[in-house]
Amino acid sequence: MKKINKNNILNYCVKKKLYLTPTRIMLIDLLSKHSKPKSAYELLKLINKKKNMNLNISTIYRVLNFWVALGFVHRISALNKYILCGRPDEKHVHMLNFCVRCENIIESCNKNVDLNLEKITKNLNLKFINSRSLEIPVICSSCN
Repeated sequence: MKKINKNNILNYCVKKKLYLTPTRIMLIDLLSKHSKPKSAYELLKLINKKKNMNLNISTIYRVLNFWVALGFVHRISALNKYILCGRPDEKHVHMLNFCVRCENIIESCNKNVDLNLEKITKNLNLKFINSRSLEIPVICSSCN
């Protein structure tokens, strides 16, 4: 998965006058150092161990929800884990292809694979609601 510059994320927040708490900064920093998704509990353990802190899990979830709402972090529901978005500036449906064996994430775009979700749902007499990401379980080439 493509790494993004965490400073760009922080600069965006400063420009938009979003309040950056030490925990928000710490969590985005921690996620930027990992290429595999992490659960809230894994993040809590890493923070409390490294920073000699005693945060609780509700704080971690609250901060993760902040970053997910901004589109800088993806929540992979099937794994109940979080990963930094590789392309937060792109406004499309992010397709998160996650390996069910090694949890490697390959982020792609519905437009790049010519998948018109609006048209598909309209054909079914439904209205597509952009959820920012679509999870696709796969087995990667390394695990195949």
